[in-house]
Formats: sequence, C-alpha cells, structure tokens
Amino acid sequence: MSDHPRAPQAPATPDVSASPDIPAQSSPPCYAAEFPGYFGETAEGPDPETIERLNALLEAERAGARVLAILRDGLDSRSPVRAVLERLQKDEGANAVALYKTIQRLGGVASHDTGAFVQKTLAIDGLAARLQFVNKGQAWVVRKIEEVLPRVPDEVARAMLDDMRQSHIDNIAACGALLLEGLDN
Repeated sequence: MSDHPRAPQAPATPDVSASPDIPAQSSPPCYAAEFPGYFGETAEGPDPETIERLNALLEAERAGARVLAILRDGLDSRSPVRAVLERLQKDEGANAVALYKTIQRLGGVASHDTGAFVQKTLAIDGLAARLQFVNKGQAWVVRKIEEVLPRVPDEVARAMLDDMRQSHIDNIAACGALLLEGLDN
C-alpha cells in the first residue's frame, strides 16, 4: 500500500453514441446578426459621403505629416523650431492613424493615398512661407472637421474628430508663434 493519497478522478464522460437518450453536445448558436449595432457597427452600413469626407481628411493628415517631416529634417537637430515641427508632425501622424482606424471601424474602406499638399508646400520658397501655408492647411482641416461632425452619428468617432480639431487649433497657434518670433533655424 502507498503512503500517498490517491488523486480524485474526474467523472467519466458519457459515451453519447451508445445512448440515444443523451443529446449530442454543441456550442450555442450565435445571435449577433440579430442585434445590429451591439458591437459598434452601424445597422445600415457607413454613409458613403461621410466616409469620403473622412478619407479626404486622412489624405490631408498624411500629407501634413510628410511635409512636416521634410521641413523638420531640413533643420539643425538643436533648433528649437525643429522641436516644434517634430511635435506637430507627430500630431499629424497620430491623427492619420486615428482616422484610418475610425474609417475601418465604421465599416468604410480607408484610403491609402496622400494629398497633394506635399507638392504644393514644397513648391513654395522659404521656411516662413511654407509654415504660413502649413497653417492654411491646418485651418482647412479644422473647417472640414466642423463640416463633417454633424454627419457622424458615432460618439467615439465624434470625440476623435473633436480632439483632432482641437489639436489643429493648438498647432495653428504654435506655428503662428514660430512665425511671430522669427525663424532662427
């Protein structure tokens, strides 16, 4: 006889194939399709015009992020102007990611294009003139967000757009301050 107590044994699983009285086991049915909107999707699908407007913003954010990276990289690494452009560029990139994810979550297809803002900005001579143009682009985004907000019924998307609008307003002020102080690269 052993000094160790015997481990309890699990009850034997009944052999359902041997007994017609025991029903076969299966997973419960999924009723998710009967409750549209429960998982955050819209019942009727995304509004194509709203998705188109969000994609225009996405393309503009990508262009803004690219322009600001190019302008930033053209400056000395110790420049205080570079530090501001770095922050603005990160905001633009984060906004692009947020828009991409929002468009997908709403059931739309996110654009992979970049707006023409890059070429337009780089065609302008001088950092100050380019930053003035960047500020015009930032103001355009604010207006477009204000136009699309009433069309977006999704509260999470509305909050993201409102945060994005505020970040652009803040960035307009930061860029404007740079221009007022003068640009010492």
